[in-house]
Amino acid sequence: MGRAGLGRRVRAVVLSLLLILVSFAWPATSPGNRVARAAQVAFGQAPILAYHNVDYSGSEYSVTPEQLDEQCRWLVENGYSAITLHQFWEAATNSGKLPPNPVLLTNDDGWASAITFAEVLGRHGMAGTYFVNSVSPLTAEQILLLSQLGSVQAHTSNHVHLSGLAYEGQLAEIAENKAYLEAITGQPVHFLAWPFGDRDDSAVQAAAAAGIIGAFGLGGVTADLLAIDPYHIPRIMMVAGDDLPTFAAKVGG
Repeated sequence: MGRAGLGRRVRAVVLSLLLILVSFAWPATSPGNRVARAAQVAFGQAPILAYHNVDYSGSEYSVTPEQLDEQCRWLVENGYSAITLHQFWEAATNSGKLPPNPVLLTNDDGWASAITFAEVLGRHGMAGTYFVNSVSPLTAEQILLLSQLGSVQAHTSNHVHLSGLAYEGQLAEIAENKAYLEAITGQPVHFLAWPFGDRDDSAVQAAAAAGIIGAFGLGGVTADLLAIDPYHIPRIMMVAGDDLPTFAAKVGG
């Protein structure tokens, strides 16, 4: 056997050993989820999950505390790392480094159950991002608490469809909500979640004028860190009917 043939055989053996090591090191989950997470690591993708109520109302955009706890436990057991909003932004815009299998957990509207959301995440060592409007039932003290447990960001003053407003109305909705939250938390607000995922070009201009540098919508797909449109960042909606296999499929992309 020539040197070239011997070299090829050695490389093949080394590659086989590496594949075996990877298969043992990777978390014990379904092949589909392993492939999805491998793609997220390789290509800079991160699922951003959008929650609303955490209660027993049974409304479409709610999950129960037990459902949320089960989902958080699944994330931990399957090797996901809950990241902060600022970790996500640094990775998307400044080549910041993320842990393996990143996932960003967000909560919209500022319902009273946002406190429950924070408590459940805290039990699993996770921090959330809270998009709070100015008509939220949360008290100033509760909003301040959420800002200490995670990040509190804008969701407009009155949670309206921004595309139905003129530019001046859009700017007021965003800027006034931003100022309201900053006065409570003492922290800068640079991010926004579009109510209902609704926006138009004018709303994007208003957000930028108000000092918003990144805005989150819906869209149901994993965010691609290598091709982020800063004012159209997609999130994946979590709903009452999400059993664990459905949740896993959503996260895995």
